[in-house]
Amino acid sequence: MRPLFVFLIAAAVALVGSIVFALVNVGNERELEQLTDARADVVQAVDEGRTAQEGLAEQIAAAEKALAASEGKVADAAVRDELAGHIAAAQELGEMQPPSVPEAGAVGLEAPEDIDALEAEATEWAITMRTTSTTLAAATKDVQASYLQWQEERKAEQAKASAEAEQAEKLAAELKTAQATLATVTAQLKVSVRDSQYTLDWTAEVGAPAAVRKTLSTHRAEGQAELAAGVNTNNLNSVKVLGQRREAARVAIEAAAWDARATVADGSNGRLAQDKLCKVGVGPEGQDQYLRCDAAKAWGKLGAGFEAKFGKPLRVEYGYRPYDWQLQALDEFGGGQVAAPGTSNHGWALAVDVPVDDGFRFGQPEYEWLAANGPKVGWEHPEWARAGGGREEPWHFEYKG
Repeated sequence: MRPLFVFLIAAAVALVGSIVFALVNVGNERELEQLTDARADVVQAVDEGRTAQEGLAEQIAAAEKALAASEGKVADAAVRDELAGHIAAAQELGEMQPPSVPEAGAVGLEAPEDIDALEAEATEWAITMRTTSTTLAAATKDVQASYLQWQEERKAEQAKASAEAEQAEKLAAELKTAQATLATVTAQLKVSVRDSQYTLDWTAEVGAPAAVRKTLSTHRAEGQAELAAGVNTNNLNSVKVLGQRREAARVAIEAAAWDARATVADGSNGRLAQDKLCKVGVGPEGQDQYLRCDAAKAWGKLGAGFEAKFGKPLRVEYGYRPYDWQLQALDEFGGGQVAAPGTSNHGWALAVDVPVDDGFRFGQPEYEWLAANGPKVGWEHPEWARAGGGREEPWHFEYKG
């Protein structure tokens, strides 16, 4: 009995040992499976970080390109300094090796507590790489945005400078025009002031009312004052204003002169009523030019043909010449050049002088055309004014009806 009992005891112990071994082995396998599953998560974290790390090289190249292109061309230089720092950090991280993750059951991953340390290291690695990648991309975009802002600001500055230059050029052109206008108006006012003295003297001799002569005298004095007025010739507004005042003074003098002439108009040479005449243009001194209305009508027909032929108007430099203007012309040109006051066809409003510079010289097309076509409507170039006629005046034409 005793050997059997010992055998039974040994068998029981062996069975218990086998059961314990089997249980331990099952536990180890389950733990290994758990470690393997946990390791997969760690590996995934490392792979994600490695993917982000591999993308850094391309991002660094793009960032360096943006940095080089934007040198001295950003609205805020601080963004370039920040990007340079992120590039340096990314370059350093790009050379780092990812965390090593041993196989489940190997040294370093033998127990569940090993997973926590590996997972923390892998997560930190992945987060660092992703954060570096995101930060570098954002810093690159900031530099690019600042570069675009710099470009827009530069365009705006250039547009502003261009607009200012254009405005300055425009103002300079306006000033030049205003100065030229002032010079013309000033010259015309001087003529009106000069001629108005002839008007005053002549109308006094022929008995014009004192009131109209006083009005003319007052306007003449105002014109003289305007001629004496100073001006800053580089100030556009000042030049314009003085030009307007001088023109107004000239117009007032001319109107007052015609009013004075009207009081002595008796229908004789140089004493024709203005309301019996027709306007045919403005002379170089700014004075309205008139002709007898039938002569003016014929001149208009001639002018239409002239403009159709030459593409420019047929201008009248001098038409009707009141008696006071005849007196002035006599003083200026002398008796050998102008008819005696009271005898000129200009005094009957039946003669014109056309501008020499418009082509009215002997042999020029404009003169030849007018000399040939004028007689068709009653306007002739008198013999004495023709080439070899004694007093050669290619600019003078008379209406014969």
